[in-house]
Amino acid sequence: MDNKTYLEASARTASTQFHEDKITPAMVEMALQEAIATGNMLDAIKKGLYYGKSLPDNHPALDNKFTETDLDPRAIDQDILHAALGIYTEATEMLEAIYLTMKGAEFDKVNAAEELGDAEWYMAMLYRSLEETPENVKRVNIDKLRHRYPEKFRSMDAIDRDLDTEREILEKGHS
Repeated sequence: MDNKTYLEASARTASTQFHEDKITPAMVEMALQEAIATGNMLDAIKKGLYYGKSLPDNHPALDNKFTETDLDPRAIDQDILHAALGIYTEATEMLEAIYLTMKGAEFDKVNAAEELGDAEWYMAMLYRSLEETPENVKRVNIDKLRHRYPEKFRSMDAIDRDLDTEREILEKGHS
């Protein structure tokens, strides 16, 4: 699926609702602060793993440097891990810009586009590792969303999903 078609099809399934009655600004602020802190911690881990940069002396992971674990980072293809960490850290940079805007700063669209481009770079790494194409992933995603939202986005359809049928659509599209 080409980008223009994907953008049009994705708009049909996007929520236009904003439920401030359920999620307060203070809740959003707390969640953003946690996500940004975690993203910055992961960014340092990513730079250590893939660029050889030492962690800063105050990095929380240093407290666990000698802790025993059964986690094996080499159990997953290194490009998949690198791409996932990169996508998360680029999303963190976008969240930082959004957070600052919500606190009164002007939203920097040029910076947002840069972060989007950086995330795309990591997505390209992930596409290569998964032996997928962006066009196929987009097509299958829209097929899944058309099943979930036959007419348009509805909150109930987002909450009460038919995961078995969605999985069938995904397996058929990615086989």
